[in-house]
Amino acid sequence: MNKLYRREIYLNKLRPHYDDTDTIKFITGVLGCGKTTLIEIITEELIDKGIPSENIVSINFNKRPYKGINTAQKLIGIVTERCKEITGEKYLFLDEVLNVDDFERALNEFTKDESFSIFVTTSNGYTTMPKHVRRLRAGYITVEMLTLSFQEYLDMKKFYGKKVSINPQEELTKYMMEGGFPYTVRNSSYDNMHSYSRRILEDIFEKIIRKNKRIKNRELFFAIRKYVINRFGKPLIIKDMQEFLSESLHMSVRKETLYNYLQILEDSRIVYKCQRFDISEKRIIKGKEKYYLSDLSFYYAEDLYNTLDIEPSLENVIYNYSLLWDYKVSIGRVKNSKSVIDFVLEDSEMDYVYVQVANYINQDKDDENGSSKEEEEKYQPLENIRDFYPKYVLTLDKTLLKRNGIKHKNMVEFIKNREMF
Repeated sequence: MNKLYRREIYLNKLRPHYDDTDTIKFITGVLGCGKTTLIEIITEELIDKGIPSENIVSINFNKRPYKGINTAQKLIGIVTERCKEITGEKYLFLDEVLNVDDFERALNEFTKDESFSIFVTTSNGYTTMPKHVRRLRAGYITVEMLTLSFQEYLDMKKFYGKKVSINPQEELTKYMMEGGFPYTVRNSSYDNMHSYSRRILEDIFEKIIRKNKRIKNRELFFAIRKYVINRFGKPLIIKDMQEFLSESLHMSVRKETLYNYLQILEDSRIVYKCQRFDISEKRIIKGKEKYYLSDLSFYYAEDLYNTLDIEPSLENVIYNYSLLWDYKVSIGRVKNSKSVIDFVLEDSEMDYVYVQVANYINQDKDDENGSSKEEEEKYQPLENIRDFYPKYVLTLDKTLLKRNGIKHKNMVEFIKNREMF
């Protein structure tokens, strides 16, 4: 068996629940992010701690002989057959359960006798929507799995003996252009990396979107997908998108259609929506949301002629890094000000962190106080916030500033060291 790179942050979230028979473990994430490998590692860990291999039942619905299992009844039948001679606790892994209609009924059947510890992976958000999970008799947790973070990207390259530059900033640029799909770390060809990302986009459409949603106009859907991917990290204005589609496809598209397709892109984990947040009133504001990519390689897969757009790419890196630590992420608005805070992070205790992201801010000092325009753009909005939650400025600068208690961090070192906000 090939040695597998262990993504400890996800394993640490799941290990306390390995033996829970009253909690279904959902592992969600974009196609290709490493969910199947994660359950292989969990299987190894269970065997290492003494669980008999026959007590571990693994079904991958994308592989033979399980591709034809598409109903709850068929799934119940195959699991019952495989488990009829097994005594003691059973560990059931269902990989890409989205292929099974009415899968909730099967899960309820398995949880009846309280002898199953169940793990479920899925590459879309439909599976864990309230209309599905509220039918479950057992409790559940959801672990959102992302493609590799920058730190994981470096670690995985070293793990598989790939060359790593002594200049971490050079590696960050490679990471932003190559993306973080685990497969691409072991593929040394730049063109093949983006071919893989294009294939992922194609598979998402064929295996997930087309199977679960009715797409009446493929050309329109692909145009919207390209529009959103090419404008990642920028406020999305529906009226502008309608004008673009009118000019490029010569068709009038209703707002409801656009919102529906945007939701499909979100549910299939191609993009994540980042809403606006009123800092004074602590509430979400509708409109002018930004969309960030689940993997930056989609930007190049959609259009090979795209070049690195550094500011939104750095934002995307920090956005995904924040999701990794289970923060809710939004864009901050300061009341009675045009100032924008790049990210407001909210933790499970409803405490907040304010984060600004920039390339460099202290290279050119050009005002009377010795500050740069970039420095003022990032620091002043934070200084206008009248509460005492932590405030960060993350940049690529090596010389870090000290100003009014705001923490200035080099983002490369911040992520490499697995620092938390």
